[in-house]
Amino acid sequence: MGFISDQYRDSSRLNARFRLHRDFSTSQRPFPRWVFDQFDFNAATSILDIGCGPGYLWAENRERVHHEWEIVLVDRSFGMLAEAHKNLQGWGLKVRWLNSDARALPLDERVFDVVVANHMLYHVEDRPGVLGEIGRVMKPEGRLYAATNGREHLREIRELIERFQLDSSIWAHHNAFSLENGEAQLRGSFERVSCVRFDDSLEVTDIEPIMDYIQSGFSSEELAANAKGLQDIQVFIGRQLNEEGVIRIRKETGMFIAEKPHPT
Repeated sequence: MGFISDQYRDSSRLNARFRLHRDFSTSQRPFPRWVFDQFDFNAATSILDIGCGPGYLWAENRERVHHEWEIVLVDRSFGMLAEAHKNLQGWGLKVRWLNSDARALPLDERVFDVVVANHMLYHVEDRPGVLGEIGRVMKPEGRLYAATNGREHLREIRELIERFQLDSSIWAHHNAFSLENGEAQLRGSFERVSCVRFDDSLEVTDIEPIMDYIQSGFSSEELAANAKGLQDIQVFIGRQLNEEGVIRIRKETGMFIAEKPHPT
């Protein structure tokens, strides 16, 4: 099993990361709500969400989801799709569930008004191929909403991992599609690319959420191999909290909005 498949076979690791942001973000607007604020949909909008995970984006905006929207939720992890189905069941929505790789979507051309890629493009190895698939299934002048992070995102956590020489693969994809380089990658397939940024940070007052976050990036084998370093980090964080009462962590997150050109 590959690293990404192992990380996202279900939502257990993702939940640890989600909880840190949910419980300790300084923004008064939770990120899933902010994402929805950027959307410009009408009642007849057809939507494709690639890498939907357990459906957090929709579940956190339940009262804002229009019952006339036609939504297709895609994830290559069957476990994630099963959890999304559970989280959204009983809503009476027009939803289809698709267990598929984004590189070869079993969908017709020019079907969707909108494609959502929420923090998933930096995991993709063949981004030009995936962006080509997104463009293929979008209607002319359709929009892509692609959320991602910047280079400074969670810098303090990354510095801890480096300082205590932990061997984690989770950061290997960190800069593959970022706020700094994402626009250049999108302009190969889209036009009128813009970027909006989410103003936020973390103020953490407990050891456990940080440790849960860090450990979520390790496989079972990696956890065993890095046990001593993880213990050292826990002691270090505990000492810092005793001295300062809070650990402040940078966040750098935002979204690209890109439009598919109309054929001439």
